[in-house]
Amino acid sequence: MKVVTTYLMFALMLTPLIASAENPDPQVMIQGHYAQIERVIKADKTDEGVRSKIVKILESFTDFREFARMTLKKHWKGLTEAQRVLFTDKYRQLLHKSYVRHFKANQELEVGFRGAPRIVKTKAMVMTTVKSGKTESDVDYKLHLKNGKYRAYDIVIDEVSLMRNYRKQFSKIMKRDGFDVLIQKIQKKIESKDDNDSDVD
Repeated sequence: MKVVTTYLMFALMLTPLIASAENPDPQVMIQGHYAQIERVIKADKTDEGVRSKIVKILESFTDFREFARMTLKKHWKGLTEAQRVLFTDKYRQLLHKSYVRHFKANQELEVGFRGAPRIVKTKAMVMTTVKSGKTESDVDYKLHLKNGKYRAYDIVIDEVSLMRNYRKQFSKIMKRDGFDVLIQKIQKKIESKDDNDSDVD
């Protein structure tokens, strides 16, 4: 009887850990990434250094393949695997640029959460308000579970979805000019020094 009781007590102690592993908290994840970003902003003295490190943080929780697939939507099916890999790589670099431009060295970073995460089955949305220097923005992360971890497949900044914004532009270019021209335009935007304009076309 004593053995059974001990086993039951151990099982009850272990259950929250199992539940936590199976059902990760998306808000805790995003909170952790912002903590990393805050440390980078405080430690690095240059905007370039800050942004290069934030790129690595973005890489750690973003599913760029899914981001790319959902952005191209119907056009994705018509691409070869080589084209999909190329597009995902270029789009990844463009998203890096769109995201990191909001952060600068030696700026105070304040992050607040606008309510609890919205979770439906394997998807979640974490809603934040980010104040960096004199700029304040609502930044929402749309996530899905992949291999037991939440990964971002869209980022919404001040009610503008990066995925939907680029989808509209990319679809227009694909219909008018084709895939190769789309890649050329994305590359041109990546190399552009204008960080404020999100238009590719």
